[in-house]
Amino acid sequence: MIVTCPNCATRYLVDDAALGDVSGRRVRCASCGNLWTYSTEAEAIHAAVAELTAEAAMATTTPEGPPVAEPGRAEPRIQSPAYSGGGAGPTAHGRPSVAVELPAAARRRGLRAAGLGLIVLVAVLVLGAVLGRDRIIATWPAAAPVYATLHLREQPGAGLDVTVTPTRTTQSLVIDGNIVNGSATARRVPRLRVTLRDGNKNDLESKLIDPPVDRLAPGATARFNTVFEHPSITATGVDVTFATD
Repeated sequence: MIVTCPNCATRYLVDDAALGDVSGRRVRCASCGNLWTYSTEAEAIHAAVAELTAEAAMATTTPEGPPVAEPGRAEPRIQSPAYSGGGAGPTAHGRPSVAVELPAAARRRGLRAAGLGLIVLVAVLVLGAVLGRDRIIATWPAAAPVYATLHLREQPGAGLDVTVTPTRTTQSLVIDGNIVNGSATARRVPRLRVTLRDGNKNDLESKLIDPPVDRLAPGATARFNTVFEHPSITATGVDVTFATD
C-alpha cells in the first residue's frame, strides 16, 4: 500500500504485513520525523491530497523499495520515500546583490564634469551681475560698494566721449564742450570735472559741474558750458573728466 506523511507529503510504498490489520497504527516519517496514527480512511484522504499536490508541483522521485519494519516494535519506521511530493515545489533563492565599484577613471570624469559645470554656472552668474550692474545698483544702491571693491563697476562716463573748445576773454576763460554717447546702449552722464592746466600739464584750477542731461541715448550728443573767471595767465590747456561722485 502507499502511505503518505501528512506533514511533508512524502509518499512510501509499504508492505501490508508491516502494518497488519490494525485500523490505527503509529508510524514515523523517515523524511521529516513526523509521528502520526495511520488509518485506511485518513490515508485515502492524504493520498488524494498528495496526488493533486504532486501533479501541481511536477516533481517526482523514483521509489527505492518498501520500508523495512523493525521487528518487536509497535511503531514501524518508514525507511525510504517512494515519492517526494509536497505542495511547496522548488525553493527560489533570491540572487544576492552585488556591489559594483565605480572605476577610478569614471569617478575622475564625473568629478571633472561636476567641476566644469560649477565653473560655468559661476561664470554665468558673474557675467549676469556685470552686465546688469547698472540696473542692480539702481535697484539696490547698497550693492555699489561691492561692485567697486570687486572692480566690477564701470568707470564713470564709460562709453561717453568729451570734446572741449576753450575761449579766452580779457577777464575769463569760457569752456564749451560736447558729450557724445558712442556706445550701443543708453548711458548715465555723471558730473564733469573741468581742470585748467599749464604748459607742463600741472593742475591750476578745477571745478565740478552738473551734466546737461542725466542719461544720453545711443549716438546722442549733449552740450555743456562753464566759465572760469580771472584764470591764471599760465593756463594753456583744459582737461575734462567724469567725477566718481
